[in-house]
Amino acid sequence: MKNILLLILVIFFGLSYQTQAQTEVKEYFSLSEAQDFALKNSYSVKGTDYDLQVARKKVWETIADGLPQIDFSADYTNNLKLSKSPLPVEFANVIRAMSGEPTSDEPMFVSFAQQYSGSAGITVNQKIFDGSYIVGTMAAKVYLQLSKDQKEKSEIEIKDAVAQAYYTVLVAKENYKTIKDNLEINEKLLKEIEAYYENGFREELDVDQIRLNRNNAKTNLSDAKRAIRTALIVLKFTMGIDVDKQIELTNTLASLVDPIRSVIPAISTYDVSNHIDYKIMSTQLKAQDLLIKNEQAAYLPNISAFYTYNKNTSTDYSNVLKSEVPWFNSSILGFKVSMPIFSAGKRRSRVKQQKIEYLNLENNLLMTEQNLKKDLSISFSNLLNAQEKYENDSEGSKIAKRIYDRTRIKFNEGISTSTELSENEKQYIDAHAAYINSTLMLLNSKIAFDKALSKL
Repeated sequence: MKNILLLILVIFFGLSYQTQAQTEVKEYFSLSEAQDFALKNSYSVKGTDYDLQVARKKVWETIADGLPQIDFSADYTNNLKLSKSPLPVEFANVIRAMSGEPTSDEPMFVSFAQQYSGSAGITVNQKIFDGSYIVGTMAAKVYLQLSKDQKEKSEIEIKDAVAQAYYTVLVAKENYKTIKDNLEINEKLLKEIEAYYENGFREELDVDQIRLNRNNAKTNLSDAKRAIRTALIVLKFTMGIDVDKQIELTNTLASLVDPIRSVIPAISTYDVSNHIDYKIMSTQLKAQDLLIKNEQAAYLPNISAFYTYNKNTSTDYSNVLKSEVPWFNSSILGFKVSMPIFSAGKRRSRVKQQKIEYLNLENNLLMTEQNLKKDLSISFSNLLNAQEKYENDSEGSKIAKRIYDRTRIKFNEGISTSTELSENEKQYIDAHAAYINSTLMLLNSKIAFDKALSKL
């Protein structure tokens, strides 16, 4: 009975798992949908979003430093062994006389403390003037802007990465389809040649050559299948989706390539200040200017006010909160002013260091501007070259396919040799590989050009 129940459970869970696997819902993504999904779920974008949240909290932390600061303190003390102090002999004899004791030349040791003591107080501190605080509040807002810029840059990078991964999957699928078609041709051709050979119309060399072509096509097909699987894993990881989840891409390769083939790139309206790298460098320059101001603020005085209210007691009762125990109040109101006088040139040196760093960042900003212009010019040329190469390789792949088809017909008619057929097949495979590479290059060149134009 136990074995029967175990068998039923195995069959039940096996069928449930199979049903679940068969009914697993795939998610479908166009390129823009994949990019939007990545902007919300990508690991790198999430990281910059957390940094932005920290920056927002940092702004309030800096502002709160200039608001009233209230602290409470309390303590309770049990003097396990009271300390004693000697009284002068004259005072000691007076006490002895009052107590009816004989006088003596020895000092008397008495304790001025009581067994238990307690205190509680509140202190309020308020900045009135602090140059570093004023600069700090401005710096916190610049830091927030820098975090926003970094988040924007991360979003651009993830859209770029998703696009490249998306293209790679589509190109890998196109390559797989072509290789699969070629394998089917070789399978069919091999059967025909083997039939001819069995009837004495073909040599064994022809059979071996076609079988070798078939085996090479099988190997290429396995490589192409693994390439699709790898490309999909990279895409899902880049999007921030579970790599075990099933997804389908809705864009076709032609729908993405055709608009790029006909587009004429233009850079006449380019404004380098809109590029995210330029924005980041500009924000860093603002932050450095505030660092200079912060060092200069060290020359200014700091003014603050404070108020303290305190209650304390000392008693022989262990419970200091009893009504019989007296508590004594005290309060203090004051102002504090501190101002640097002489630092042997230390502060001046720190200001000069920050000014030199500002000049360095200015130089980096100019370098970034020129580098962005250089990247745009290069991406423009690369796009034009990719368009031209794609057209040539596309036509070359079609020509090589026609040559291969004609040679295969001639081979079936006994006009062409198996060696010539094998060479033309290899020529077609190489031409197709060049076409696949140029397709991917064209797509990536377009995305690089859009990125350089700040249109990604």
